[in-house]
Order: sequence, then C-alpha cells, then structure tokens
Amino acid sequence: MYIHSISNILNSNKQIKEYRDELKKLSSINLRRSSKFNILAVYGALLCTKDISLEDNIGIYVATESGPISDVDKVLSIVNEPNNMIMPFDFLNINTNNVSFYVSKAINANGKNMVITSKNFSFEKALQLSKFDLEINEVTNVLVGAVDESLENIKEYKTYLPEFFNKNPKDGSLWLYANNNPVNALAKIDDICEYSNFLEFKNSFNLKNSIISLNFHALFDEELKNFLKNNKLLSSDDFFGCDRALSFFELLKHKGKLAHIAKDINNKFIVIYITI
Repeated sequence: MYIHSISNILNSNKQIKEYRDELKKLSSINLRRSSKFNILAVYGALLCTKDISLEDNIGIYVATESGPISDVDKVLSIVNEPNNMIMPFDFLNINTNNVSFYVSKAINANGKNMVITSKNFSFEKALQLSKFDLEINEVTNVLVGAVDESLENIKEYKTYLPEFFNKNPKDGSLWLYANNNPVNALAKIDDICEYSNFLEFKNSFNLKNSIISLNFHALFDEELKNFLKNNKLLSSDDFFGCDRALSFFELLKHKGKLAHIAKDINNKFIVIYITI
C-alpha cells in the first residue's frame, strides 16, 4: 500500500464559519446547514486530493472518536430544557454516518464509503481496513481520514479522557490518499499487525535505532518505552480525538524503516510498519 498524498489540518478550536469560508475556496458543495464535523472532514479530504486525478473505484474511510460532538451536545441541551424543540437539521447533524457521504459527494466518488470508530484504535482500524480492501481488489485507491472536533466547548470533557491527559484539544482533519502503485509514492505501508498483549508484541517487534510514533496509551507505558529505548520516540503537545493519528502523520516526515505503535486500555497493540 503506497501513500501518494497527505493533508494535515490541526487548529485550535475554530468557529464553523471559518471552516465554511476555507471550504468555499476549494469547492462549491453546499454544506450551509451541515455540522462543523462534516465541513472539517470535507475540507481536509479536498485538500488531500486537490492535485490528484482520482480513479473511479475509490474507497473512503473516515475514522473518528467523537464524531459531531458539538451538535450532539447542542441537541442534548435542547432535550433537557422544557418546551424546546429539536430542529430538523440539528437532528440530522448528529448522524455520524453522514460524513462519508459528504466526502464522497465532494470528490465525486462512486466507490464504498464508511465511518469507523474503535476506542483508541479508530484511525489504525480504518487504515487496516483500507489496506485489506486494496489487497483483495475491492477498491483501486483509498482515501483515509482521521477527523474530530476540539472538545474545548464540551463541559467537563477531561473526565472522559485518560487520567494522564493534560493536552489542549484541537480541531483535526488528517487525510492520506493511497493505492498499490509504487511510482512516485511518498511512503509504503509494509504491514499492519495486531497483538493481544505486550509479550506477543515484544516477541515480534525488532526495529532498533529507528523512529517510532506512539498513541497516548503507548506514550505513557514505561515498560514499553524502556523496551523501545534504542529508538527515537515521537511525542507532541497537541491532541485531538483520533488518539495520536497526529503522531502517525508526524512520522511521515522522516525517512527509513519506521513504525507507529498504538495501545488500547486493554493492553492490545496495533503496529503499522512503514518504509519512507
């Protein structure tokens, strides 16, 4: 699986109007009443594909942890207030599955599209599925995104995050376009492996003197970091919902045999092996 294009939007919490204005520079698609989440996703996807001649059978995979969280919070606030009524578009905008349809429409795609969420592994699972679909020729090219809004406006949001969380949440829309063509590729995803526990992972992983990116649960695992001490570990002060997809995109700035390691709360691991 060869990556040919990437886009990386990461901002402090912005108003929806700002993203609408940016989107208008790229597309005439009408998302006037759509959610910030949908607009953020479409904007990132269009940035990633703006210089690419897309093949017809493209698969679209949108990973998210929180989906249109601002709209969900708004609807719940309305429900909890007496004599208030939910408006039609408020209700429609809490449907997470809308986002892949809007991305497909924006890039005129006719292939499969879907939204994937998997606690701590949302982006990794989306990438894994896209790679599998390429391998079995279900699609000929893929567009994979990690999209989440900032949690800043959600009351007491830190109570839902790991105890070690102390980062400022950002709006994020990170995308990559890939296919099976090695010509002029930016990077190759060699393999995506799953391990049910640390011992299984440790017995398989053998990269040394390399650059490794980690998700949050992996970043705060001292035993894991000690095992990886001969490698350079990437870290960041930024955070958005798709846990450390950001660090994977930082990894793409480097060269060599690299790896992205994600760990969940049950000590399971997903490792993405990359050559750049």
